[in-house]
Amino acid sequence: VLIVLIFIWACFVEPNLITVKKMTLQSDDIKGIRIVFISDFHFSKLTFSRFDRIIKMVNKQKPDIIISGGDYLFAHDVSLSMSLDKMAEGFSKMRSKYGIYSVLGNHDYYKNGEEVKNALKNKGIRILENSNYFVKINDKTLYIAGISDMQTTKWNLNKALLNTKPPVILVSHSPDITPAAKERVNLILAGHTHGGQVRLPLYGALFVPSKYGKRYEAGFIDNILYVSKGLGTSIIPIRFNCLPEITVIDYI
Repeated sequence: VLIVLIFIWACFVEPNLITVKKMTLQSDDIKGIRIVFISDFHFSKLTFSRFDRIIKMVNKQKPDIIISGGDYLFAHDVSLSMSLDKMAEGFSKMRSKYGIYSVLGNHDYYKNGEEVKNALKNKGIRILENSNYFVKINDKTLYIAGISDMQTTKWNLNKALLNTKPPVILVSHSPDITPAAKERVNLILAGHTHGGQVRLPLYGALFVPSKYGKRYEAGFIDNILYVSKGLGTSIIPIRFNCLPEITVIDYI
């Protein structure tokens, strides 16, 4: 009976228990700015209601900037995923003062990277592929940089950070960029790991898709990297002791 209950919880309950995780960071340069970070959606053709909840929950936070870590597609294939037009339309309903910025993930790039990119661009989402963009906030400049996926593309950190100066927020689908970037930016935002999806008490994640293993499992690490547990599931449609999350970062 216990095994059956755990199975039901992991398959049907916990994947839908979207949480809002709040954290504060200090910076005189961008004090007063609220960033909402979301990642790893893996939208299937059956996730419309969950997507509507995500949109409402993001907007409720009243973000100044929305940043996405990618992995929009389900199972590497646009034919198995939510319609790109409907997905992009949903993101266009998210509201922020200074826009929405995104990298793409390995699931997006495998087959349909250009299609995903164009759908989002057409709705005003700025895609960062080894590039950066700056926003003026209270007479100060914040650079938002992004690298292409480290697993499926030719990523280039130097190109991504070209002509930037602090403060810089770097977005990478994978946290594995951290050793190369940590001395050059103020904050790194990443996803990809899903926090392991299945986390056992006292042990943690059973598997973390990073060459650094559990070091980059999830959460705020080494005062420079934040790894999101993401909002969807991959490979197996379960979560256990690993709630999906929307991350709200307030600079004070």
